[in-house]
Amino acid sequence: MWWRTLCHICSGVGEGVGSWFEENTRRVAGDGHNTLFWFDNWVGERPLSLKFPRLFNLAVNKECSVAKMASLGLAVGGRGWVWRRRLLAWEEDSVRECTLLLSNVVLQDHVSDAWRWLLDPVHGYSVREAYRFLTSGEQVDRTIVDDVWHRYILAKVSLFVWRLLRNRLPTKDNLMRRRVIQATDIACAYGCDDSESANHLFLLCEIPNLVWLHVQNWICVFTVSPCHMREHYTQFTSMAGMPRRSHYVFKVIWFVCVWMIWKDRNNRVFKNTGSNPLVLIEKIKLTSYLWLKANWPTFTLCYHDWWQHPLHC
Repeated sequence: MWWRTLCHICSGVGEGVGSWFEENTRRVAGDGHNTLFWFDNWVGERPLSLKFPRLFNLAVNKECSVAKMASLGLAVGGRGWVWRRRLLAWEEDSVRECTLLLSNVVLQDHVSDAWRWLLDPVHGYSVREAYRFLTSGEQVDRTIVDDVWHRYILAKVSLFVWRLLRNRLPTKDNLMRRRVIQATDIACAYGCDDSESANHLFLLCEIPNLVWLHVQNWICVFTVSPCHMREHYTQFTSMAGMPRRSHYVFKVIWFVCVWMIWKDRNNRVFKNTGSNPLVLIEKIKLTSYLWLKANWPTFTLCYHDWWQHPLHC
């Protein structure tokens, strides 16, 4: 299963970027001996088998190299064009279009074929450039995602939130996109009929939504919450008009909330057990206090006030 998932990376499964690897590589034909005429992307913007699918289906020499086809003759009527039947008039027009595309191709003896990485033609492929390309659509929100790292928050929780804000958690919709589970198995773990996405699981589903309402009542903040994780994170952790020193408190509470919801979700999936919203909110209160007490020595001076009104600490 993991090997199949790894093979799907080049196709962009679960990433929303299509066949990103194939689209950013080109085959550079030197002598043409190691480049497949129909299958490799060596002339134009895509392989000839995709640009001229009708000719490819009719061709007899589908596995020929560029050098072999060139030696047989690529002009109209050349011996390189061998068909399974007589071509129709419009198919002959496609042959002329293909030969026109190949008219400027010049093979070079004693020069080996090579691959070219279009994102960096000079230095070639690198993991850095591939990563930069795959994450380029998230450049605007990168400061938000990078803000999750804090020395006073457990590393595993920060990593969890980092994955959550990038929609990289193994929620059922992501597992379905990666072909780990079937589309019929993506119902929310809380028993509703909706599919389990990150936004639904942490914000929109009935029990998590009640948890957030209890949290808002607890900290005496009443607002309309966004329906997307990044907007919710930004709004909750950077309350407008609140003292900046309170932002860290809100951040800890937000981290604890999503962490507890995720743990409760996993208990429901793997152990068939779960907590009601009142139990979850008590766990959130206790865990938030323990984290703050352990990592913020002056926090204990305002513990009693914080327990009722955290925004005043």
